[in-house]
Amino acid sequence: MKEEERIEGAQWLQEFFKIRDQLGPLITRVSKAQDGSYSDRIAAFSEALERMPIILKAMKEAPQPKHKKLRNYKKLEEQALDAYIKSCEWGRKALLEPNRVKQSAIVFQSSLASSYWEIAGKEAQNFLRK
Repeated sequence: MKEEERIEGAQWLQEFFKIRDQLGPLITRVSKAQDGSYSDRIAAFSEALERMPIILKAMKEAPQPKHKKLRNYKKLEEQALDAYIKSCEWGRKALLEPNRVKQSAIVFQSSLASSYWEIAGKEAQNFLRK
């Protein structure tokens, strides 16, 4: 890869991370709320479900990078966030009406999101190493 391509890709990643970094506090709040009260959990899910779709839209509207690895990275990030949003939707539903099916859906969607984020991280690292 040419140095020019690497610099352009690194700049694209830097801009994309500005969008992605908005997720950290939301994910942390949802995770910590699991041990909290019912109202804490509802509030965490509600905030996540209000803000995460906006972040996902911003990710989708971000310019497509030229390098294939970065396009794959962007797609994985979008898929991960979509799965996490679904997990939050199931989490809120499970709070209102608990059952095993909803709990299974939460575990599945959360695991899917984690897998996508793990693979996306490796894609970004691989791009930056070359």
